[in-house]
Amino acid sequence: MTLGEVLAAKRGERGLTIEQAATATRIRAHYLSALESDELERLVAPVYAKGHLRTYARYLGLDPEPLLELMKTESRDPRRQLSIGKLVTRPRMVITAPAIAAAGLVMLAGAFTGYAWRQIQSDQRSPATTPSAQLAAITPRGTPLPSPTPQLRPIVVGVRVTEEVWINAFVDGRPAYADAGKTLPAGSVVYFSGVDIKITSGKASSTFITVDGRAVGALGIGVATRDFSSQT
Repeated sequence: MTLGEVLAAKRGERGLTIEQAATATRIRAHYLSALESDELERLVAPVYAKGHLRTYARYLGLDPEPLLELMKTESRDPRRQLSIGKLVTRPRMVITAPAIAAAGLVMLAGAFTGYAWRQIQSDQRSPATTPSAQLAAITPRGTPLPSPTPQLRPIVVGVRVTEEVWINAFVDGRPAYADAGKTLPAGSVVYFSGVDIKITSGKASSTFITVDGRAVGALGIGVATRDFSSQT
């Protein structure tokens, strides 16, 4: 499990919403959501990220030290903009007048050499095919280039029942309560964290849903099944 999944799962076990945790810890719900979504770049600064994580972990009854180590490990991902525990400075390039002059001479010599070579070779070979022409040759006219696959973030789906209700849940294709589901007593609140979450309720009108702390309402009428993801 990632750092965010550990936090979201523990909060779900305690039956807490993001807003309740934010009020108790005095940490903005936006920052708690960023921690649970593994979007560390949304936090204001590394020192605040560590402090928020330590406070939130203790509030949930977790040992903060292993989670801080996990944060350091995840922050080493080159795709993340947040650097935990240290500020990395990059050396600046100092451009001086002699360096500019030397670079100009190199560029001028390169341009002259390239021009002379093209003149010599122009009568001995046909024009080279440009990358655009190569792409047009292998791509049927009118066919759009494939779009990059969007990156989905985990969400937290809360389920609250107002009477005894049988439910079943699948998180990223895996059953949360095996194949038989689970009967929840009236007043129960459970949470599930993942990219794609499917909820089935035997009494949909008594089953109320939240997504990342936002109320969605009753699941439906009768026996109902509904899918939730970061795209819905």
